[in-house]
Amino acid sequence: MGQDFFYEKLIRPLLFKLDPESVHQSAHHALLTAGPLIGALPLRYSGQGLRVKLFGRELLNPIGLAAGFDKNGSLAPVLGALGFGFMEIGSVCAKPHGGNPRPRLFRLSDDEALINRLGLNGLGAQSVVTALAGKKFSLPCGINIAKTNDPGISGEDAVEDVVYSFSLVKTLPVEFVTINASCPNTTEGCLKESSVLAATLERVNAINDRKLPILLKLSPDSTERFLEEVASICKDKKVAGYVCGNTTLTREELSTAAERLNAIGWGGLSGKPLKHLNLRLTQKLAKLKSPEQIIIGVGGIANGQDAFDYLSAGAHVLEIYTSFVYRGPSCAKQICEELSAILKARGVTLSDLSAGHISATA
Repeated sequence: MGQDFFYEKLIRPLLFKLDPESVHQSAHHALLTAGPLIGALPLRYSGQGLRVKLFGRELLNPIGLAAGFDKNGSLAPVLGALGFGFMEIGSVCAKPHGGNPRPRLFRLSDDEALINRLGLNGLGAQSVVTALAGKKFSLPCGINIAKTNDPGISGEDAVEDVVYSFSLVKTLPVEFVTINASCPNTTEGCLKESSVLAATLERVNAINDRKLPILLKLSPDSTERFLEEVASICKDKKVAGYVCGNTTLTREELSTAAERLNAIGWGGLSGKPLKHLNLRLTQKLAKLKSPEQIIIGVGGIANGQDAFDYLSAGAHVLEIYTSFVYRGPSCAKQICEELSAILKARGVTLSDLSAGHISATA
């Protein structure tokens, strides 16, 4: 029996009887304390055909761990053992914040989905940077920054809040910085004022002495007009690309009973039901972006076919989160193996996909 069977049939049923956030915290503790043991497990994809470069850094594979799992970056020294090609820390905010009241994380097992309204809880940029300074990361990392979850911070203060975080995190040995303009589990939700975005990017560029690639994380709930405005601004401000995308506030075509959804209430939906929304967002941005800009595809990626669909739609690399919860520690390796088999069966490479030589329906 493989690790996937052991986790899904034996471990997961036990974990899913417990509070989701408590399990998440326990998983963090286990990863930090059992690093050497995890490193001895066969969780890394060993093939050569999935190597890809991200901003000049070669990745072992295109499957990353999305922001949200490791908000403060404490796992960056150990997560390489779980087979990811890269990871994204965060979201990190200027000020420490406890987030929304618990419970604030919910499983929709029938849909292989999660609803979260954590509310950008975290230690704050200064504490994160202090803790990570001098640490050796086990895999290439990006860092995601967002405005502090405080409705009193708006306009120019919101710009200053994000710029302050960037001024700190730019000192870390990261490959890119993502600005999260689309967190649905805060009081403000998605960024709606393109003028604030333009001002933020202008200020970030002015202090980006390392020329770190800047990405923008967008919501599948964004309007067509907003996406067009954002794409224009991002071209003008030399943004390196997009993360497509965040969670959604919609509750479309779910198997979970309406009574259960009503009891849970608001929050960002992730997992399998998010795939068609973020895949569509990826396709839209692929048409709006400039050729040199890249897309990181994220949302509902649980197997090799999902990965292939995103890559065919214009994504350069991918990130997962909810499938890691449902499939367990071997999830990244499974996706890599399945994606490799699909590429081999079709007689194409990752380079073919990124160059637009093949489509998901070909």
